Amino acid sequence: MTLLSQYFVHIGLSPSFVGVLMALPSVNALWANQFYFLLAYRFGVRRVVLYAATIGIASLWILFLSKNAFMIFVFCFSLMLSQGGLVPLLESSLVELASRAQLSYGRIRLFGTFGYAAASFLVANLVNEGFVTLFVVYSMLFFSIGLLVQKSKLEMSFHRRPSVRATDKRFSVLFAIVTVAVGFNLFNTVFLPVLVKSKNFHAASVGLSFTLMALSETPFLLFAERITKRFGSFKLLSSAIFVVGLRLILASFVTTEVQLLLTQLLHGWTYIVIYYATLFLMRQKLSAHVLEGTQIVFWMSLQGIGPLLGSSVGGVVVEKMGAEPAYLTFGIIAMSLTIFSWAVEKIWFRKG
Repeated sequence: MTLLSQYFVHIGLSPSFVGVLMALPSVNALWANQFYFLLAYRFGVRRVVLYAATIGIASLWILFLSKNAFMIFVFCFSLMLSQGGLVPLLESSLVELASRAQLSYGRIRLFGTFGYAAASFLVANLVNEGFVTLFVVYSMLFFSIGLLVQKSKLEMSFHRRPSVRATDKRFSVLFAIVTVAVGFNLFNTVFLPVLVKSKNFHAASVGLSFTLMALSETPFLLFAERITKRFGSFKLLSSAIFVVGLRLILASFVTTEVQLLLTQLLHGWTYIVIYYATLFLMRQKLSAHVLEGTQIVFWMSLQGIGPLLGSSVGGVVVEKMGAEPAYLTFGIIAMSLTIFSWAVEKIWFRKG
């Protein structure tokens, strides 16, 4: 999905319109996460994933054939909506599976990391032959997911009808910080092609960056449970938010492709650490009857409001200021968020 932004830049769309298109998953997540959880509650995870994958493949190729902005917007919306049914349902099912079977979710999550890296590396090497390769790989992934999930035993057991009303209010404060941090982190992913183009680097460095970003998560995922238990969720969360800002600042100053690739290695201590620390904290602090509703709000922050801010606001700022000043400005703001995460622990969680 993130490589689609490179395709949109390639066909000549403006940075602000690219930002709008890449914000569509975020807009959908504001309402679709609860919708998909309700569908899974009624029909089961496997059936919902099959329908979502089928619609995704059809939308993908109509998008590729579309030549005007309106058609691109409509079928990009359809594609992102269908994909919205996959990630939260499958990840939540895997978390539940890991808990039941007493497996390390961090080790399970490694398959996603290696898969992302393999796909990014493959497309990065094929993209010079034409962007159709991106759509071929994307279709194969949709097809594989739809097929394999039907042969699996993945499901979710619901304690009650999922609702965002059944949440722990303390996490609403925490999710506000997570939302902004994730938004800044996704800004780097979406507008990396723009930064690469402004610095006159090779287009293939975008895909290679994504590959390194995925692989950089491996050390943390191998020892995620140990690290979390040793340092605590809030220390990990604060450190990850700081690194989000640090990477943006360093990326704005790079002068070579090698330097750019090295800065992207910091990704291993950004999104995955924020995600894991928050997930661990929810399962540590929440009882079953509020966990499901709080999880939906978490996905709304993770996939919805945060990325929406990163894509839409990021697109406007990049268009007005340029890629490098935007990276620097957002980096400084992101690093300052660590103060607020420390305050949330002291005021809302430690006293509680």
